[in-house]
Amino acid sequence: MLVICSAALLSSDCEESTDATIPTFADGGLLRTGTPLSRAQLLSFEGMFDVTAGRALLGSAAAIRTSPGTVSVLTDKDAGFSVLGAACLPDHRVVVEGYWQYPALVETGLVRLFVDPPELATAFCDGQAPEPTKELSLSGYYGHGDAFPRDPLTLAWSHSQKPWRGTFFTVAHHGACEITDHCGATPNSIESIRLAERTGSNAAEIDIRVTSDGVPIVFHDPTLSGSVTRGILCHGSIADLSLVDIRGSCRLKYGEVIPTLEEALQAMVDETEYEGVYLDVKVPEAVTPAARLASRMLSTLQERNQDDDPSNDRHFAIIVGIASEKVLEGWHTAKTALPAEGLALPPCLVEYDPDVVLSEHCVAWGPTWTEGPQADEVHRLRQAGALTIFWTVNQSDFIDAFLTQSQPNGIITARTALVFSKYQEIGTPPPPLGARGSAP
Repeated sequence: MLVICSAALLSSDCEESTDATIPTFADGGLLRTGTPLSRAQLLSFEGMFDVTAGRALLGSAAAIRTSPGTVSVLTDKDAGFSVLGAACLPDHRVVVEGYWQYPALVETGLVRLFVDPPELATAFCDGQAPEPTKELSLSGYYGHGDAFPRDPLTLAWSHSQKPWRGTFFTVAHHGACEITDHCGATPNSIESIRLAERTGSNAAEIDIRVTSDGVPIVFHDPTLSGSVTRGILCHGSIADLSLVDIRGSCRLKYGEVIPTLEEALQAMVDETEYEGVYLDVKVPEAVTPAARLASRMLSTLQERNQDDDPSNDRHFAIIVGIASEKVLEGWHTAKTALPAEGLALPPCLVEYDPDVVLSEHCVAWGPTWTEGPQADEVHRLRQAGALTIFWTVNQSDFIDAFLTQSQPNGIITARTALVFSKYQEIGTPPPPLGARGSAP
């Protein structure tokens, strides 16, 4: 049982719920005794791996991708993932350890692996970033729950991955943690956004509403829902409450603060390597404040990228979603308001009608999965210079159909490890866009 209690709320609001807990090594693990590998060194682990021991956990193959401080093992078996760190130990071994999880199941466990052969580990400890080759393997053990890892697990490097950075977008559905998942983070929280990158995403979709005092926040439902929030006074319509009202009476399911859009965007830019975010604006009143914030942040990033230090460059797309005719009316208001304030319009995405994508000069179409792959429409939009990103696709057989029949530019999903693995297994990098557009 996991006890969840927000410190900001009354003690009577604490309650118990059945959930998965993220396991940790009882002694703190070996990572604490070593020197973390650099970001450049972590890239040396990226590739496709054959699972020669431990197929009961990962299946026969797995993808490894990395993000700041993290080595992620991603698989299509139960959409499972492992979130690991890597460090050089004093004896010149390199340990890669952390936890594994099946997100839709209450199943987790510990993982401890070591880099083989020893010569490669020594190269890492000497500060090198070796090119991955078939010599590279990660060997060790995994366990269940908090038990010390004892089941053999070996991953052997097989081949390089298909291009995905700037090419194919595994988009985390409101942080890639569904309400029914057991990932230890609430949907649409900054914590779930951080976690989603570690489980396979390189972009995020977040839901936007606006408070009574005009602050865009990241929240899905029109009212404060007991399914994702906590607090005996946490109720009412988002539109009728100020940010202070909401912050004073509510916490999210796992005790997180309900984030403002500005806080979420800043976290993505500063703390992750996300390539972009899709703002799923729920009401027309939220379009202009969300677009205004997006415009200012994009302008700041553009100025940052024009300085003389390329190490400061940060390329990050912010796309405003238009999901209905009502939200389109809000977009038209923003198209008038922002230029009057000296602000450029951010890029837009239309969900419901590909012709509106073209008439509004948006950069992307975001169709629902329920209409199928729609390969002809995807091709038509691509020829006109627009991306296609389907939502929300979580099941393996549907993912297969979209990847093979439509070759989309991305998929919004709560199963980021599964989509990333499937793209590497059967996907094809999407063809170039037509003359009108380019990837944001």
